[in-house]
Amino acid sequence: MASDERIYPFGYGSAATGMMESRNARDNAGFLLTYLKPGMAVVDVGCGPGSITVGLAEAVVPGDVLGIDIEASHIALGQERAASLGLDNCRFETASIFDLPLSDDSIDAVYGHTILMQFSDLDAVLREIKRVLKPSGLVGFREIDFGASLYHSDTSAFCQLQQMLRRSIAHNDGNPDIGRSLPSILANAGFDILTTGVAYNVAPTPEAMARRNAMMARVWEESEFPRQAEALGWISSEDRATMVSRLEEEALDQGSFAATTYVEVVGRLG
Repeated sequence: MASDERIYPFGYGSAATGMMESRNARDNAGFLLTYLKPGMAVVDVGCGPGSITVGLAEAVVPGDVLGIDIEASHIALGQERAASLGLDNCRFETASIFDLPLSDDSIDAVYGHTILMQFSDLDAVLREIKRVLKPSGLVGFREIDFGASLYHSDTSAFCQLQQMLRRSIAHNDGNPDIGRSLPSILANAGFDILTTGVAYNVAPTPEAMARRNAMMARVWEESEFPRQAEALGWISSEDRATMVSRLEEEALDQGSFAATTYVEVVGRLG
């Protein structure tokens, strides 16, 4: 890998996909679900393997839900999931958020989970979203804010992994602290802000902490950002090699703590 190559930090390995598949509409899109009604047309931008998308589809039956993502393997997983649930109103398509396969003024609501943080040109993204939204259409975005997350301590393996991921997102033209700016970004784009909230992703029990750290250890082993971090000299080869064992050990420490911060905003096109 060239040190200046731009990457998607997580990549599309089984660990990253599994992390995305652990999400659901109740926990990750509940702030928008209260605004959705049967018959609505919804698009999930950057849907990944579709675990949230199918929940949106269940909420708007008989309305149609489209999940789009640039990763074809995730689109295939979403299609399989919708078919297994018998959701005829849920479909998936490989597409870019910059060029949505939808006609003008055709969608009642747009949902996105940690998608805006990936782009430097948000004006182009939001123009395309506004193009497909009906007048008074809704947007619901859930975006991370690494800079507002909580850790004990700063030397913990989980904290250092998250901070390395934060640095990688910024290096790859994203904004890892976009959450705090999300209301302003949407308001400046012409949306009336209906609700703003904050949620913390926490492993509440020792068992949950062990599962979380095991999952992040696999993400570390499979994803692109540790390789890029070593190539750029941010970490040493030893740092990279010892992260997995440090995460495993930390999962046994009852005094360790980490809470990842997400900002959730619903806006209406003005």
